[in-house]
Amino acid sequence: MSFYYKSQHSSLPSIKKAMTIALTLLSFGSSGVSANYLIAPGDVIEISVVSLPELRQRAVVNIEGQVSYPLIGTLNVAGLSLSDLQHKLKNELTNKSVRSRASDGSERAIYIYPEEISAVIVEHRPIYVNGDVSKPGELAFRPGMTIRQAVALSGGLDVMRLRTGDPALQEMDLQLESQLLRTEYLRQKAIISRLLGELNRGPENSQKADNIPPAEGISKIQKAQTEELELSLEDHRKEVGSLGRFIEQTESQIITLGRMREELMQSYQQQANEVARLKANFEKGLAPIARISEEQRALSFVSERLLQTEAELAVAKRGREEQRRQLEKAEDQRRLRLMRELEGAENRLSELRTRIQGTDGKLAYAGVLKSQLLEDSGGKPNLKVFRRIANTWESYEAEFEMELMPGDVVEIALQRNSLKASQ
Repeated sequence: MSFYYKSQHSSLPSIKKAMTIALTLLSFGSSGVSANYLIAPGDVIEISVVSLPELRQRAVVNIEGQVSYPLIGTLNVAGLSLSDLQHKLKNELTNKSVRSRASDGSERAIYIYPEEISAVIVEHRPIYVNGDVSKPGELAFRPGMTIRQAVALSGGLDVMRLRTGDPALQEMDLQLESQLLRTEYLRQKAIISRLLGELNRGPENSQKADNIPPAEGISKIQKAQTEELELSLEDHRKEVGSLGRFIEQTESQIITLGRMREELMQSYQQQANEVARLKANFEKGLAPIARISEEQRALSFVSERLLQTEAELAVAKRGREEQRRQLEKAEDQRRLRLMRELEGAENRLSELRTRIQGTDGKLAYAGVLKSQLLEDSGGKPNLKVFRRIANTWESYEAEFEMELMPGDVVEIALQRNSLKASQ
């Protein structure tokens, strides 16, 4: 017997809770706000006394569940029904006297009678709509408001609210971006091939294949880069040829000056021997002084020509070395420029490869969202109402025609397959 009593006693709280929820759900079907509606913080109450218009007053129930009213002061109203509030006001105000001044200036005492006192709720707490609607947020409560009406006031159902954009438009934008990236990628590959061809002085077809599919217009890109390669190689050949011809001319000049130097040295030696012979004959009295002077002038002329030729030969040799260095420098600078351009093009190619992979991932994701959107458009939404009952929030599955109560929170979720499952 004691066990039966304990079982019955322990089940009382759950039974009470179930009965409370059942009564609350029954109140959904009633028109307007239920007569059992309990006042809560946020409601606006209007209290009036018929014989004393100056006592008509509206008050917002504060967070502590209280309102202030003349003749009473602070009044606890949270948790009371409207009839309970009226009964409480009648107990507080009945038979209270209020001194009122008449139009002639005289004062009189007016007694408040129970039937003169009235209290109404002029504004209820707002309701809140959240989830897949266009404009989630707070809505003013109206008696008899259904979930369908609340959804209409929130702009209707909207599966795109939590998304950054339309997946169909995003897919088109990503396809265009992917095409542009692929075109630029293949252009960079053609540039790299051209640069390698310039470095190797011939067409280069040894690039590694990758998994990037070709884009439209690749033949035009390859043709343009091939023409640029040919022009660059031809320009380089002309530049090298020009410098080579300068060197050849200088070499020829050096050879000519060398021959002249040899001839002048022989002439100088012969003329010096002749001057020495004439001096010896002059000492013997066999040669006139005029002849010696003439031969010495000739020797001086040959010596001057020899020195001038040696100077020109030195200048020519120095010019040849400078021209050779200029040729080497031009080649080194060209290779350095090409290697820098090649490094930049390879870095750009790597960056484009990464961007293409990222865009392809986004494109696949946008495709999943697009498919999901098509599924969402025909799905029936899940509706759930959260209501505060006895300081506890309770949740209920709901339908569009369910009537709401002040302070309700409506959660709307369109049915969809999870993104992970879709992938």
